[in-house]
Amino acid sequence: MEGTSDTTATTRASHGTQPTWFTPSWLDEAVALPSFQVIDTRSAQGRIDPRPKTVTINDLVLFHGHACDGLLRGAYAMRALADIAFPDAPFDRSDLQVVSKNSPCLGDIAAYLTGGRARFGTHRLDNDLGVGFVVQVISTGQTWEVREEPGFFPPLITSWEVALLDPNQTVTGLLSDHDKADMIAVNEAAQWNWIRTTLLPSRPADHYTVRLTVDATLAEPIHTARRTDTANRDVPMPPQFESPYEPGPDGPPPRGTYDLSEPWRQRYLDGPPRARQPESRPQNVAE
Repeated sequence: MEGTSDTTATTRASHGTQPTWFTPSWLDEAVALPSFQVIDTRSAQGRIDPRPKTVTINDLVLFHGHACDGLLRGAYAMRALADIAFPDAPFDRSDLQVVSKNSPCLGDIAAYLTGGRARFGTHRLDNDLGVGFVVQVISTGQTWEVREEPGFFPPLITSWEVALLDPNQTVTGLLSDHDKADMIAVNEAAQWNWIRTTLLPSRPADHYTVRLTVDATLAEPIHTARRTDTANRDVPMPPQFESPYEPGPDGPPPRGTYDLSEPWRQRYLDGPPRARQPESRPQNVAE
C-alpha cells in the first residue's frame, strides 16, 4: 500500500490489521491487539473440522459494521477469557454458549467468536454483565466469566454516550440538533483518544478479570431451536468411503467434480433408508 512502510505493514499483519479504510491504521500501536483461533463443523451436516481459522480485528469490524470502543473492549475481554479458559485450544464454535449484555458491540463479539446464537438458545442476555461475558462449554458444562475492571473506562465518556442516545436531550432543548452533531464527533474523538492512550498500551489480562464459575446458572434463553449444522459434530471419520473432497493436511481438496463409485453411488441414489412399515393383515371376507 502506498505510503506504508514495510515495518508498519509487518506490524499490522502480525496483529491481523491489514490497512483498510474501516480499521484505524493506528491500531498498530497496540501492545497486544487480540486475535483468535476458532473451529467449526465442516459442512451443514458434517463433523467437527479440527483445522483452526484465525479471526482478526478486521474480521470483527466487518461483521459488526464499524470499529468502536465497545468492539475493542469486548475483544480484549474475550481474549483475556480465552487465555485462561482455552490457553492451548481454539474456540470450538460448535460447542459453546455465551451470555452478554444486550449491546450491539458486545453481542456481536459474543456471537462471532463463540458461535452462540439467540435463535438457538446459545446466546443469552444479561445486562448486569456490563463489559463482560459468560462462556460455557456445552459438552462439559465448564463455565467461565470475564469482566472489565470497574472504572477502567472513563465515566465522563459513558455519560456522553448515554446522553447522545437520549431523544429527550433534543426534545427538551438541553441539546440542540446542531450541538448534538458537534458533540457526537467530540465524543468519538474522546473514545479514540482513550483507546490509543489507555487500552492499546495494555494487555487483555491487565484490566479484564477471568474466573471459573461453579454451578453457574445462565440467563434464560430468548428462544430455543435445534441447531442442525452442529448435530453431527462428534461423528467420526468415514471408515470406508474416501471422499475426494476430504482436505489434505496442507490445503484444500482437488478441483473438479467427482462421480461416486460403487457401492456408494447406488446406495445414495436409492435414497435414505425408510422405517419398515408394519405388514397389513389380510381382511377376512367373511367378517
